[in-house]
Amino acid sequence: MFGQKTAFDYLIGLLALGLVLLQVYLIFQYWQLLPERIPTHYNFTGEPDAYGAKTTLLFLPLIGAGLFIMLTVVGLNPQSMNLPVKVTEENRELVYAQAVRFIHFLRLLIGILFGYLIWGTIQVGLGKQTQLDSRVLIGFLGALGVVMIWFFARIPKRNKE
Repeated sequence: MFGQKTAFDYLIGLLALGLVLLQVYLIFQYWQLLPERIPTHYNFTGEPDAYGAKTTLLFLPLIGAGLFIMLTVVGLNPQSMNLPVKVTEENRELVYAQAVRFIHFLRLLIGILFGYLIWGTIQVGLGKQTQLDSRVLIGFLGALGVVMIWFFARIPKRNKE
């Protein structure tokens, strides 16, 4: 196959799965306490700018789980990825291993983002916060940028001759 998974890869995968499960847990834990109308959208500074039924909160873990499953399938089939380098017999092992690790980190970051959105929406809905912390969202974008730079820096640039 395209390299062996390390204990680190399994750890990231388990953390990402745990975050998907945590999202569902949070909703069930706070469901009865939430008012019927909660924020459904936030502006760039994290302030709520649209409200709707609390059932809309159920879409976040569904989307998060859907992304987790989709990325898991892609990670199991790295040959289906559109990669930034030509994959050859010489570099296949390394390119696919790096691509799969990138997918693992992406699943983890998406789990963190959706978990924060759910937690923050619950806190705003309960009146414990007035808005989401935009620094968290900016930090997420920064972490995503770091992961992407790391991936492009580690993937082989040239084919072995």
